[in-house]
Amino acid sequence: MRILYYLAAFGGDTDNIKYNILQYNLEYIYKNIECKFSIIINFYDNNNKNVKEKIRKLEFLEHIYFYDKIGVLTELFLTCPYNNIIKLYDYVLFILDDVKIINLDIYELIKIKKTYDIIILSPKVINSSHAFMNNEDENLLTINNILEIYCILLTPHEFKTFCNIHTIQNKWMWGVDHLFGYYKISAGIIYKYCVSHELPSKSNQNEALKLCKKYLKKYTKFLTLNDICKKYKIVKRKIIMS
Repeated sequence: MRILYYLAAFGGDTDNIKYNILQYNLEYIYKNIECKFSIIINFYDNNNKNVKEKIRKLEFLEHIYFYDKIGVLTELFLTCPYNNIIKLYDYVLFILDDVKIINLDIYELIKIKKTYDIIILSPKVINSSHAFMNNEDENLLTINNILEIYCILLTPHEFKTFCNIHTIQNKWMWGVDHLFGYYKISAGIIYKYCVSHELPSKSNQNEALKLCKKYLKKYTKFLTLNDICKKYKIVKRKIIMS
């Protein structure tokens, strides 16, 4: 099984905290899957020399790919030149730089994805923006129309599908997380497993909302996020896990 850890964007004035999160996550994944895996890191500032040197010293990483570009989220991961190598892997763990793994079992996530035909599968997220990412019992799997993106598991083909619903212009990704039902993309949350959003968001909320509205107007029949929520409830169904 070939696993790729895909860090959507890394950087900012909290690099030390974020590196500690990253190293912890990588060591956790290695212990969990018990084999080497590869990583892509998209850096969004120029203060990364020390981070790169530390990453190169991690012997359990099979291949390491660094991409440097000033920008925000989609401006990085949609333009990453290494996206063309993702097809060489079986699964991609797409994750944000301030998300720390609490407990995760990659092999069981794969099994759940296959069993329930889920394209985008997320663990429970502590400190998520929306309570539904964190407020269900751990014995539940939910199938969702709406799902916040913090840490998701995908196949290479599903990663391409995920990228195709985003645009470089809507760089903060706002609004797209409300459209999985609209785009008929099966998304789910398994509450048995958990990650934590460790740092407060520094999104430019006014800009993000403005770009979100432009995205919705151009690509959908909706004008606001509330319009989407009226038509597509957050959770389509709940499944009790044994």
